[in-house]
Amino acid sequence: MARGKGWKMQRKLLIAIPALILATSFLATPAVADTKPIAPAEVNDARAIYKLAQDKFLNDLRIYEEKRRAINQSFKEAIDKALSDARALNVSGQSQMQKRQNVTIRQNLVIEATAIRDAAIESLGLPPIAPTPPAKAPKSEKSKKLKP
Repeated sequence: MARGKGWKMQRKLLIAIPALILATSFLATPAVADTKPIAPAEVNDARAIYKLAQDKFLNDLRIYEEKRRAINQSFKEAIDKALSDARALNVSGQSQMQKRQNVTIRQNLVIEATAIRDAAIESLGLPPIAPTPPAKAPKSEKSKKLKP
C-alpha cells in the first residue's frame, strides 16, 4: 500500500512541477510590442476608407468652389455696374465738387460690394479639409547581404 501512495505523490509532482515552471516563465517574460506588420486586409480597409473620404472631400471642395465662384461673379458684376454708373455720371463741364462726389459714390459702391462679397464668403465657412492618407505599412527588415 505504501507503494501506491508513493506513485500518486510522484504523479502529482510530475504534473505540478512543469505547471509551476510554465507559470513562472510567463511571469518572467518581458512585455514586447507586437511587431508584425499590418495585415493586408486592414491596409485595404484603410485605403478604402481613405478613398471614400477623398471622394467626399473632392465633392465638397467642388461644391464650395462653385459657390465661391458664384459669389465672385456677382461681386464682379456689382463692381462693373458701379464703374459704368460712375462713367455715366462723368460728363464734361462738371465742377471739381461734382467730380469728387462721383468718385466718392463710386468708392462707396465698391466698398459696399466688397463687404457683401466678404460676408457671403464668410458665410460659406471654412473650405473642406483634405483627409489624411493612411499610414504606409512598415517595410519588412531584409537581411543585408555584403558583396565580397
